[in-house]
Amino acid sequence: MIRGFNDDEGGFIFTTDAVLALIVVFIFTASIVTYFALPSYMGADHQHLEALAADALDVMRQDGTLYSAAAMYSRNNTAGAENLIESELQSLLPPGVGYEFKMGPYPTLRNDSGILVSRDTASRAIVISGPEEGWLGRAWYKMEEVTLEDQEINSTTTVWNFHNWLSNYWSSLYYRPYWGYQTAPRNISFSVPSTSINWGRFLLGSCNRRNRSSYGANVVINNVPHIVRNDSFTFLNLRPGTTRELMYNYQGNITSLTGGNNNFYVQFTNMTTTGSSDYDLPWFSIIANYTTTIKVPKGIITRTFQFNDAAGLAVPSLTRLDTNGTLGYGRIYDLNTGTVTSLNTRRVITWNSMVRQNHAYSDGLPFVIDSVNGWTADGSAVSVTQDIPIPPGSRILDAYTVVNPYGGVDDALVEVWNGTAWNVAFCSFDYGGVDYSIVSDGYGNVPGIVYIRDYLRAGQTNRVRVTIWDNVPGQDYDLVGLVDSYSTVSYTSLPIQWHNYPFNSYQNSTNVSAPVRQFTIGSDAKKVLLFVGAGLDTKSIKVEVKNSTSAWTQLYSGPVPFSLDIGAIDVAGSRIFTTGGNPGNYSTRPGTYNIRVTINSGAGWESGDSNAEIYSGTRVAVIYPKFLANMWATEYANDAYTAQALARQELIAMLQASGYSIDPSLIRTEALYTGDIPNSLPVRLTLWRD
Repeated sequence: MIRGFNDDEGGFIFTTDAVLALIVVFIFTASIVTYFALPSYMGADHQHLEALAADALDVMRQDGTLYSAAAMYSRNNTAGAENLIESELQSLLPPGVGYEFKMGPYPTLRNDSGILVSRDTASRAIVISGPEEGWLGRAWYKMEEVTLEDQEINSTTTVWNFHNWLSNYWSSLYYRPYWGYQTAPRNISFSVPSTSINWGRFLLGSCNRRNRSSYGANVVINNVPHIVRNDSFTFLNLRPGTTRELMYNYQGNITSLTGGNNNFYVQFTNMTTTGSSDYDLPWFSIIANYTTTIKVPKGIITRTFQFNDAAGLAVPSLTRLDTNGTLGYGRIYDLNTGTVTSLNTRRVITWNSMVRQNHAYSDGLPFVIDSVNGWTADGSAVSVTQDIPIPPGSRILDAYTVVNPYGGVDDALVEVWNGTAWNVAFCSFDYGGVDYSIVSDGYGNVPGIVYIRDYLRAGQTNRVRVTIWDNVPGQDYDLVGLVDSYSTVSYTSLPIQWHNYPFNSYQNSTNVSAPVRQFTIGSDAKKVLLFVGAGLDTKSIKVEVKNSTSAWTQLYSGPVPFSLDIGAIDVAGSRIFTTGGNPGNYSTRPGTYNIRVTINSGAGWESGDSNAEIYSGTRVAVIYPKFLANMWATEYANDAYTAQALARQELIAMLQASGYSIDPSLIRTEALYTGDIPNSLPVRLTLWRD
């Protein structure tokens, strides 16, 4: 749209006496449940606590903890059962969360976690079915600290995006032929988060208001010209609602990107005009593919799930698509071939029928969102969906979605299906009680990276759906698209702890934003990382930290990075949250800290608006590669020895699948008689925080 300035080889069998003598130490992080300091908006505490309780109960059911505890309770080994449950919850729940655990008729377990007054309380309950009479075999292995290894991350991100019409800032490209700045070149700065750059691409839109060819352009990136002839543009469509405005697009390759700071300007050429406002630039993007390396514990599996590219425009009624009188409901643009075809089917869906609903419009073809969020304005949209299967028993450590918009994209919606329901992970404007933007319609609030881990479930085929659109209050439907967008998920079967502290996604009213996030470091943390997901017009960031007594201390200031090892920076400087060592191997200081990330975005004429944005992809990750106890596996059989053998076999398979080198002589086994477990047991977990 046009917009104004805006675990004994042989094992042993458990008898009642043996059970009573056993103190079970069982910390098996079967799922890193990431619940941290929560957003401040109304209802968020309850929502996140409820999700955390559901995840914890699911983990304890899948890894056999609940069945093992039930067998212990049934043999009157209350101490062993409570030890088992407490150990598990200790590994699953982050600091600052109190809990109450109740299984059937057995005693209630409670840990206030030092919380005197709870801000909110959430509870989840499940019913576990007792197994047939037999034996539950368990196998455990004494884990050692996992080594850290380099993990390469290949990323494609939009490193600069303009989403407005330059006529809102320029009155004429003919008389002012330099974008940056008007009558003479002036560079617009942007940054690339890595020196290992694989490729770059720019996407340039054009409009001629007098039924003529596009302008030509000289796109100068880091002083290297990229000449675009006016006949090299792909004709897209006659702009809906007009009789003479022709829309064009060009995709060009970039060979001159560098890691860190970059700059560009555009010179408009080959213009012939009888008026001063015949030509316009409606969109411009620079997209880069690059490789970064971070240190992570060995045994973490990282997978990337690519969305299909999609682009086009849609209108709610038949309209002329070109000057030859071709009628249709819009255009489909193939981003790979550059070809354009007509959309011959009316595709319209209301906002309420789309958001958090299963619908048929996420196939990549353009469609119209009727009355976005109940407003009068429609949206010219495309939507894509990608399955994300996560194996049962996996601990999801981190997950994010990268949105690379293209064309006249004004707004975006990111939703996640967890096997049961669709949940909104991001919306450009305020939705569902979440404050996403100070701008009423979230104009230009289109994310680069959105954190989605909290919405995913192991053992499910999750789905992520991304929808982007052009707001059209004036019926000025524009081409929109998604290119090289994807979701990345990291998970493991090892009891590695990895806690994330994501920022809230938010669009500010100015071109500077400095949100603060609290994060907690526990014992034996080995890495403290900051991942960055900022607005697509961010020029630079500044990172500062403090504890309860220190002033703000700067850790970084400069171009937008993909990630920073802020622990390595801190140990080499002020040591706010580190105690010693060196940047490659440092020690951390347990405690609670604040981190402030200041976002500096471009001016309106450079980016299309003057709003600084930060997204939940900006997150602190605290990683604990040292295992706190044993790794476990459980299996059922009709006799104790078979149950132990099966559990041992399962444990070995789990460890090998994670690439973990094991000594089989260190595996221990046991068996629990399950004949006294009730047919069904209700289990309830209640959580609270201060």
